[in-house]
Amino acid sequence: MNLLFTIGITALAAVTTQAQEIKFGKFTNEEIEKTQSKINPNAAAEVLYSSAKHTVDWDQSSGDLVKKTQIVYRIKVYDKDKTPDHILSLEIPIRTGNSKTNTEKVISLKASTFNPEGNTMKEYKVERKDIFTKNVHNYLNLQTLTFPNVKNGSILEYTYEVSSPFYYNTDTWYFQETIPVVKSVLTLETNEVLSYLDDFRGQFTLKPKTSTKKARGSYKIQGSRGIDNVSSAFEASSVGSFEYTINIKTYDTENLPGYEREAYVLNPRNLLSSVRFELGSYNPKNGTPQHFSTTWERIGKDLLDSESFGRQLNGNNFLDDKVKEIIANASNESEKIKAIYNFVKDNYKWDEYNSIYTDKGIRKTFNDKIGNVADINLMLVSMLEKAGFKANPVVLSTVQNGMLNYIFPSKAKLNYVIASVQINGNDILMDATHPFADVNVLPMRVLNHRGILISKDGVREIDLVNTVMSTDKTQVIATLSPDGKISGTYNNYHDNYFYINDKSEIQDDPKAFEKEFIAQYNFDIENFKSLDNGNKLIRHSFKFDGVQADVAGDKIIFNPLLFDALENHHLNYETRNYNIEFGTPMNIHKSFKIKIPEGYKVESLPKAYQEKVINDAAAYVYQYEEKDGFIQVTSVRVLPYSVLPNNYYQPFKAFMTKVVEAETQQIVLVKS
Repeated sequence: MNLLFTIGITALAAVTTQAQEIKFGKFTNEEIEKTQSKINPNAAAEVLYSSAKHTVDWDQSSGDLVKKTQIVYRIKVYDKDKTPDHILSLEIPIRTGNSKTNTEKVISLKASTFNPEGNTMKEYKVERKDIFTKNVHNYLNLQTLTFPNVKNGSILEYTYEVSSPFYYNTDTWYFQETIPVVKSVLTLETNEVLSYLDDFRGQFTLKPKTSTKKARGSYKIQGSRGIDNVSSAFEASSVGSFEYTINIKTYDTENLPGYEREAYVLNPRNLLSSVRFELGSYNPKNGTPQHFSTTWERIGKDLLDSESFGRQLNGNNFLDDKVKEIIANASNESEKIKAIYNFVKDNYKWDEYNSIYTDKGIRKTFNDKIGNVADINLMLVSMLEKAGFKANPVVLSTVQNGMLNYIFPSKAKLNYVIASVQINGNDILMDATHPFADVNVLPMRVLNHRGILISKDGVREIDLVNTVMSTDKTQVIATLSPDGKISGTYNNYHDNYFYINDKSEIQDDPKAFEKEFIAQYNFDIENFKSLDNGNKLIRHSFKFDGVQADVAGDKIIFNPLLFDALENHHLNYETRNYNIEFGTPMNIHKSFKIKIPEGYKVESLPKAYQEKVINDAAAYVYQYEEKDGFIQVTSVRVLPYSVLPNNYYQPFKAFMTKVVEAETQQIVLVKS
């Protein structure tokens, strides 16, 4: 949409000035002398101040709408070694369009570290040579920098401004961080003809303040020489001005706690209080209003009519022969679906670009064997249709892009598309961009609660969940010596969803996967191996030594689950307004068999546990057995659903408290 404000031939609008509440490099004595956060005294750092100001108005020189965003951050470091790395660096996303003029520009950037030295704060500037540009894909670059000379007591400060032609929506502003935030402000200033909607998320309820201010714009009416352009009649150019209103909306928050690690959340940012603005309507004083954020039905119709989405599914006769070849030996519907899915998954490469729109188009992707998410998965939809199935695309927002708000219809929030086939009223979901995914076993990036199925019959909400049970099975056989040393063999088996995650990490960097796996344990490990059986089951194994039980006189005391006991459930809230996300139905099975040393007998064993969550939403069994000189403990936790609604949070937390209680029990052996 090009909203050119037209008065005569050319129109110009005044540019409002950007103001910030704090002056760069000017600190209060309290900020300089502060040695710990008042919000959380144990915090390694905190945000003293952060702000984002979006101004959307017409540009004086071009008459086009422009969004200018100014970001300001001031951070105090209390313990550098414990401060998260992303706090000590900065990434600025720079989006590009299809032309050099259709791109964002950083029009100012200052970043410095300020360290207390004597009675002053010494500034260490980030120099231009220390700012790097990284290309993520054709439509996104990142400007990155790292703050220099950071130490305990440092204040990190940065401010930058970005000019953008992409005014349809704003980036999500997070009032909360992983560290406490003393003050955070978000402001939106827009020309009176523009109306933006607020997409609010998070645990804390925030209410905006609204106000207005007057602005002046100027215009020029071009002169003329008459109808035939040669007449002696001449009208000089004229310049005038006009007054208009700027609407202001401000969110102002204070003393927000840092995000504390919370279990069963695929994207922690979904828990943080945040606001994103999206253009709802354009209401010119003299013209027809245009509405943009309407309904999912309207969005569905627009997508079906798009040359880069719905129209890609029309025709495609070049696929006919290939589809017939693929399903020639399939004897039923399931085999046909699997054959087509595997063909696309195994023969086409994802270029790692997310979009609901095709880049190359289905025909070119079919020939080139590479494409973006829409290229590949819309081709999968078309091939499934050719095989006679009721196949449709499902559009969604990925986990890292943030959860889709079904009551806030937003095309801008959609960034991914997968394929769906309906069989006997059941939706079968597929993503052919992931080499280790499967039918109804989706990669993690897709598991974001809900998507929107787009069909000629209309749109409907669809659950984005894995329905296939995934197993995490651990088997340990160990020997306990009289001095308390424990050695043995470890085997861990992963299938389905866990298999996908392991294989993805191993493919990216096998050495890094091994290092991260071993880093979970604080004892000597030998002969670590990861073996794929070729049937979507992977086994991780190693030999271990140096696990130490407590020896007190003639007694040996140890946890029979050794190094694999669940000691903390990391469910920190009293209530949670966000669902419990497991990623997959799962069965977590642990079996530990430990040989009792000669001359010792069992003095006390742990007690057995058997727990359930209401409506069989989760179950747990903890059992033990002493037999033939061995102690064997079995722990089984079954979670039959990928997601539980947030009203299950308290009973599930109570359930997990019992699991921790069971798995932290001790066994006592005594000399006989």
